[in-house]
Amino acid sequence: MTTHIRSTPTTCGCCGSDSSTVAATGRDYIYHGSEDTFSYVRCDGCGHFYLNPRPDITELSLMYPANYGTFSNRFQGRANLLGRIKTIVNRKRLKSVVAHLPLRARVLDVGCGNGELLIALRQARPDLELFGLDWHFPVETRAALESQNIGVIEAPLEAAELPAQPFDLIVMLQLIEHLWEPEESLRRLVRALAKDGRLLIETPNTDGWDRRLFAGGAWGGYYFPRHLNLYNFERLAELLNRVGLAVESQRSLPAPLIWVYSLQGAAQARFGWKTSLTKLFAVKNIPLIAAFAFLDAAAIAMKVRTSNQQAVSRKV
Repeated sequence: MTTHIRSTPTTCGCCGSDSSTVAATGRDYIYHGSEDTFSYVRCDGCGHFYLNPRPDITELSLMYPANYGTFSNRFQGRANLLGRIKTIVNRKRLKSVVAHLPLRARVLDVGCGNGELLIALRQARPDLELFGLDWHFPVETRAALESQNIGVIEAPLEAAELPAQPFDLIVMLQLIEHLWEPEESLRRLVRALAKDGRLLIETPNTDGWDRRLFAGGAWGGYYFPRHLNLYNFERLAELLNRVGLAVESQRSLPAPLIWVYSLQGAAQARFGWKTSLTKLFAVKNIPLIAAFAFLDAAAIAMKVRTSNQQAVSRKV
């Protein structure tokens, strides 16, 4: 823990209501970057979940420290087994969408982090024109992407200057929940899509069956203080429709990292931040990750919603 994060009260980003009920409270159990306690609320009008008060956008460097997962080599495919598994899983999830892209299609990965997905796409489809957007690129990440002829856009999505030529596919993996203005940001992306272009989103699902086990504040999907807005299937579909997209598919995905973060949060809330249990529930505990992936896969087979979801939508 190092400091306090400056925060500001806000209203529901879906319906504009300022009436809400606290659903959960918690702290930065993952990076310990702040001493603050944060609150997730549920809108009394439409049921939307959002962080309130929420950090000011000027606090990005405190919310996302230098050792933040997608800025570091924690998940880099060439660095460790977990990274290779993550890359394989992401490529598999995108396979059906990428397979239908035309020759020399333009693809933008919003919130691309260390760029592993883009590099994997470059290897699978050398013909694609690839771009990555994130608010910060370490020097080594920028060099790795540019060496693969992948365009780099370094800015928060809310302020980024997007290329004039439209994209055939825009990917947002675990990103929309981090945005201060998700609806306006999506409208910007829709304007950047080609006719019949597609937007693929993956984001936590507040209807995940495991959230009820950790709903008081430890649920990994809250990810205090970085997740500002959270959706279920219905509210995400409504948002996509409002910005001019037709939802083609929605499905549950395994969420093993959310399980691990939930256990870390529960252990720290009960035994303190320095408990040795956090090492047991580490993201590099491959057997534990595999066990929760299997558990969620079984839940999906039984038509039970998990804490991770994917939506594919088309510009209309």
